[in-house]
Amino acid sequence: MQTDDRSKSNEFYTDCMRYFEALRKTGKQDYGFEDEFFYTMPAMSEKIVGGQ
Repeated sequence: MQTDDRSKSNEFYTDCMRYFEALRKTGKQDYGFEDEFFYTMPAMSEKIVGGQ
């Protein structure tokens, strides 16, 4: 179960980084998504690390 959670988190993180990179390349911002990402990511990481 933990491996599946970690895999999904890694996939989510990778997708987000691709999205942020695409925004940077086009000179756009998505402040709403950035706020949610930077608020959510530490909680997701803590769940994974704490669950080991």
